[in-house]
Amino acid sequence: MSQHDPSGIPGQVPPPAAPQQPAPQYSAPQYAAPQYAAPQYAAPQYSAPQYSEQQPGTEAPQQPAYPGAAQPYAAAGQPYAVPTYVPVATTAPPTNTLSILALVSAFVAPFVVPVVLGHLGLSQIRRTGEGGRGLAVTALVLGYIQVAFWAILIAFIVWIGVVAAAGSSM
Repeated sequence: MSQHDPSGIPGQVPPPAAPQQPAPQYSAPQYAAPQYAAPQYAAPQYSAPQYSEQQPGTEAPQQPAYPGAAQPYAAAGQPYAVPTYVPVATTAPPTNTLSILALVSAFVAPFVVPVVLGHLGLSQIRRTGEGGRGLAVTALVLGYIQVAFWAILIAFIVWIGVVAAAGSSM
């Protein structure tokens, strides 16, 4: 029972061939075309304009559609009205000078100056109604942070001195 192997290796049996199946036949689905009708629009019916036998400038003025509405056009023969505008004061109040100085001094002067100028600026702002309250409050916050920093620094230096003096006496 010897079978011939096309690969040339004796003793090996070739694997059985897979059964051949015919390729499936596909066809495009058949759909009916949709039936749409074009919309039918009727032409609009306009009436001819009606003219009256009145003289120009004698017709009665029309009432606006709502109270307070202005007429978009002047009546025939009438000049256009010029709208009047009421000026509105939109200027901000002037900024308090002490508030500006307090904020500047918070960066360049010792800690007492921005605190004093900030409090003086706030009292003037309350009295006169000037602007600059935010500047004064910012200067006060920065000034009090400086006061706290210097107080902690001085307390630390004093503590170092006390500890050094106590250590040298032993």
